[in-house]
Amino acid sequence: MNHSFFSKVAGPLLVMAALAIAAEGADAALKTTPDTPAKMFPLDSVRLLDTGPFAPAVKANRDYVLALDPDRLLAPFRREAGLPAKAQPYGNWESGGLDGHTVGHYLSALAHMIASGDDVPDAQLRRRLDHVLDEMAACQKAFGDGYVGGVPGSRELWRAVATGNIGTIGKRWVPWYNLHKTFAGLRDVYLETGNTQARDVLVRLGDWCVALTSPLSDEQMQRMLNEEHGGMNEVLADLCAITGDQKYLAAAKRFNHRAVLDPLVAHRDELTGKHANTQIPKVIGLERIATLTGDKAADSGARFFWDNVTQHRSVAFGGNSVSEHFNDPKDFHGLLLHREGPETCNTYNMLRLTEQLFTSAPSAAYADYYERALYNHILSAINPAHPGYVYFTPIRPAHYRVYSEVENSFWCCVGTGMENPGKYGQFIYARAHDGIYVNLFIASELKDTQLGLTLRQDTAFPDEERSRLTLKLAAPQTFTVYLRQPGWVAPGAFSITINGEPITVTNRPSSYVPVRREWKDGDRIELGLPMRTTVEGLPDGSSWYAILHGPIVLAHPAGEQAMTGIRADDSRMAHVAMGPLVPQDRVPVLTTADSITSKVVADPAAGPLHFRLVDVVEPAASGGLPLVPFFRLHEARYQMYWEVTTREGIAARQEQLAAAERAQAAREAATLDSVSPGEQQPEVEHAYQGEGAESGIYNGRHWRHGRTIQYTLSTRSEKAAVLAVTYSGSDSGRQFDIFANGTLLATQELVGEKFGEFIEKQYAIPATVVASAPDGRVTIRFVAKKILAGGLFDVRLLRVEATAPKPTVTH
Repeated sequence: MNHSFFSKVAGPLLVMAALAIAAEGADAALKTTPDTPAKMFPLDSVRLLDTGPFAPAVKANRDYVLALDPDRLLAPFRREAGLPAKAQPYGNWESGGLDGHTVGHYLSALAHMIASGDDVPDAQLRRRLDHVLDEMAACQKAFGDGYVGGVPGSRELWRAVATGNIGTIGKRWVPWYNLHKTFAGLRDVYLETGNTQARDVLVRLGDWCVALTSPLSDEQMQRMLNEEHGGMNEVLADLCAITGDQKYLAAAKRFNHRAVLDPLVAHRDELTGKHANTQIPKVIGLERIATLTGDKAADSGARFFWDNVTQHRSVAFGGNSVSEHFNDPKDFHGLLLHREGPETCNTYNMLRLTEQLFTSAPSAAYADYYERALYNHILSAINPAHPGYVYFTPIRPAHYRVYSEVENSFWCCVGTGMENPGKYGQFIYARAHDGIYVNLFIASELKDTQLGLTLRQDTAFPDEERSRLTLKLAAPQTFTVYLRQPGWVAPGAFSITINGEPITVTNRPSSYVPVRREWKDGDRIELGLPMRTTVEGLPDGSSWYAILHGPIVLAHPAGEQAMTGIRADDSRMAHVAMGPLVPQDRVPVLTTADSITSKVVADPAAGPLHFRLVDVVEPAASGGLPLVPFFRLHEARYQMYWEVTTREGIAARQEQLAAAERAQAAREAATLDSVSPGEQQPEVEHAYQGEGAESGIYNGRHWRHGRTIQYTLSTRSEKAAVLAVTYSGSDSGRQFDIFANGTLLATQELVGEKFGEFIEKQYAIPATVVASAPDGRVTIRFVAKKILAGGLFDVRLLRVEATAPKPTVTH
């Protein structure tokens, strides 16, 4: 039972590729387009047909985008530019420090949809696009220096950075990340629609960025890049390609975060514990620079990253991360139990990286991963019946997902979520040096002006196991059609017929079958794609398995009970499914791993790709448990991963799980608020500040220590609270004061009292401090007296009645 869903890409590194945006034939062609073995077709060359599972998602996405008010999205831009407001800004992340970030995503989404032919008959999307660009140009003119953006306090912030006050960046919510979205949106509009106003605004913004960062030393730049900054290296490299001006490439290289990228170039895996979606865009930029410069070491580092993430850090549906961070590839236990599973933005970016890597070294392994992630994560993360996007997809058995609401939700995954459907056609086909790659089996039509070819693909895949391609040619042409033989097809089962005649196919799953001939108008290719049921373990080799049919992940609908917040409100953490966790001793398990596939029985009466899991489930279910494609399962709890045990071991295992669940439930019930030190997003959410601070991972847990460390936590309006802090029992020689809203709670000295274990200390917070806390918020500050404060592994506020009378020791 192979845990890896594709084979590692092998062979020598090939000539560097241009990014998908450099697709040949685009009206806004790049001036710098390295010759590469493959190129993506521009989005306007491919049209999806109105059949198959993607069409409903495209419509739902268009409806969602049209429901947004562009003037409300632009409100932060006008505010920062000093222009009169035309509308009130949206709330949620759009008024919480990441103001204006959605505009860049909105531009990209509009560009993708227009290029893909998804605009409505009255051209509403293009009119909206033109309006947003007019507004951005007006805001840029008002700023006067080329800058345009909605980052709160923009003028003050960037003036501070210009003077070398790099620490200012860390006191805001990821301003460079925010600005990267604006860059990327303008780039996409220009390259996909040819709008020259977008290019003009983009170039002026790029000039501002170069002027701002050029005087900074390399040390200052690298310190600034310790904060999340999106793919600034990528968009500046793109600007070089668009304009031919090398100053942008020089700036792009200065945005390479060496602390992360240098180890990758050296083929060292130092990813565990890092915020996942902070790193992926950096690697996209690294590869983009490699395509423009021929830097083989950089290209090799990007491929090392891709191999590492897809083979060792991803789950069956193609996603990665737990609570937004890369877990230890040798331990997926936390991911299996956490309500914050893989983040959709991660997979959005992994697909963008996959497109890049494919163009310079075409391999079916890239297409296998792309297909798996596209169907099972990207497509599954939009609800076609009630439009909304998903942030976290937990793999915890019997949990559920939350969907965004137009007026309430402005998360990062809403932004990338609205971009995805317009790009469904991006990877179906690619240009080869001597023909065409057919990568995906999606009903679509390709127009290739270079060959004078229209290629139509008719299929209901994955509901049927074949695809039919028809060629329309003005005149006979000799070229090669590279037909993908997927890795999931059983050896020897893949078949090809041309005009009804079978051709010999070499038995090589996860490869391309090259068919070179003189093609004539009306030629027909039919692919036989027989799917089989397989099980797939996790990379850590633990006893948990997912069930797939072909590339499609199957899940068990586990009820619709108590799905608290399934439609998000506008609260800060509404993207997390905060409803009750189903105790793991109450979810079904499998009693054998050896014959699972034979126990997955087709149930065609229930619908296409419906199955029942029989005989090997405990507790037994009459008729077995239903399994359905995960991408079709919405607004329900689900089970995607199954623990395998023996019938003899079930009772002991369930008691062990029940005890752990009871302890965890009690802990959650006692907690008013908590923060995980060293984890990026939780620290952002709790207003982290620190001096001389560092973070890392020890025994699988994040930590932070420093001269000062500060977090703000909520009491939830309770009248009393206790502070609980987890330390390493191995630390010694450290002494520090602990304050709550300026009141000294205790002086803590760590003396190595429990070597190799974790210890928890509890500190009473005076009732007067809690009562006077503004908006129920208590700022906890750790100040070193001897060596350092910390390391801190967990900081939380507990209800008084739930606290232990003495410090506890945790293992």
